[in-house]
Amino acid sequence: MSRTLRIESDAETLQADLYGELPARRAVILVHGQQWDGSGWRDIAPRFVARGLAALAINLRGKDGSSGKTDEYVEGKPWSAATDLRAAKHALRSQGAAEIALVGASLGGHAVMASSFDGDVECMVSISAPVVATPDHLSRRITGRKLFVYADRDVGDVMPHVLRTFAAAEDPKTMLVFGGKEHSRGMFAAPYGDEAISAIVDFVAKGL
Repeated sequence: MSRTLRIESDAETLQADLYGELPARRAVILVHGQQWDGSGWRDIAPRFVARGLAALAINLRGKDGSSGKTDEYVEGKPWSAATDLRAAKHALRSQGAAEIALVGASLGGHAVMASSFDGDVECMVSISAPVVATPDHLSRRITGRKLFVYADRDVGDVMPHVLRTFAAAEDPKTMLVFGGKEHSRGMFAAPYGDEAISAIVDFVAKGL
């Protein structure tokens, strides 16, 4: 079961589904890709709850009840996705989350990496991201424990971009590669999907 949270982000109102209970030692924010929304985490969020985390499946601007529109990332300018995650982190902390973890796929992977620039997250998981070449100086700004997950023949050809970001990112960092063509949440339905999800949950729940 989940309950709906509404979060103010700039002049917009975001809708998110909270699974589990707050306060909690650690809460995880789950961030969707460009072609889906927060409901895509419905079957995965309870697995985090079972490990003692609260899980917030957020809808970025323009998705499933969230107002506004998610804009494109431009270095040096405010990005709506990072602003939305900052608001979500504040909302979780105000309800008693001591630590914040971030998990995002594709566009969501870019969002969680950018959000970690704030230096206020315990860990970050990027699934099938980055999808474009990312300058090394930005990759070095990613903070917290880091897990990069992707399929080696991803239809979006993400492997060279992930490898570059992984090489530039600071420790601690881990990479998990699966054999397949799946991208983003397509990985969850692949033959290796349960293994991938379990590894992500284990990483986020480490130390709890």
